[in-house]
Amino acid sequence: MDSWLLQLKGACEALIFPWSCTLCGTETSDRPFCPCCWHELLAQSSSLLACPRCALPAGPFTDAIGECAGCRKRSLGFDAALALGTYEGAIRTLCLQLKHESNAWLAPWLIDLLIRARGDALDRLSRDSWVVPVPLHWSRLWQRGYNQADALACGLAQQLRLPVRRLLRRVKATRRLASMGLTERHEVIRRAFRARAEVQLAGRTVVLVDDILTSGATCGAAARALRNVGAGQIVAIVIARATCGTT
Repeated sequence: MDSWLLQLKGACEALIFPWSCTLCGTETSDRPFCPCCWHELLAQSSSLLACPRCALPAGPFTDAIGECAGCRKRSLGFDAALALGTYEGAIRTLCLQLKHESNAWLAPWLIDLLIRARGDALDRLSRDSWVVPVPLHWSRLWQRGYNQADALACGLAQQLRLPVRRLLRRVKATRRLASMGLTERHEVIRRAFRARAEVQLAGRTVVLVDDILTSGATCGAAARALRNVGAGQIVAIVIARATCGTT
């Protein structure tokens, strides 16, 4: 009955307040993307060949053990990474919109795209995995009003039928990383995260969720904090994979 009522509510809202595509403005019936933009997003995502270790766009030079020139011989903190697409075009626009609390409703739609584009890889996750959002420092959370990584983690956990566990605290308020180089990013974010005192993971697989992965400094620091309390495999899942000056 609850499900039926929600569907009826959604149908009534669509009649009274029809959707418009968040990318091109075209009026749509039941989702925030017109068919053209939806298929374009899926095509862009599905065609991406990426390194399974760091999610950078990669070609035939990714080697047999799953490394590319961008991550080879580097300690990342996490074991694997998965992204919906590269941080450009429509995906960049959507990530920027998602940073505002008023657009938090976009998170489940982006997760739906991720599931459709990366379903095979997601199906290989351990069924006892925990989904962990990368937290904001309390001061940044207070300014922004919400954490987009948390919204994405909740959407992903619901789709995969896995639990969300908020295991981390951001104990160090760092300045914005966007203008920093690789070495400075890693130095600034070092020991910025701490696992909650009661956490003991005992080898459990963790799905670490954020919106954007650039240098890997933020996800790497969060992953190392989880590793300190016994995490097994750590898979970083993001909407966008960038290569410079973003997060």
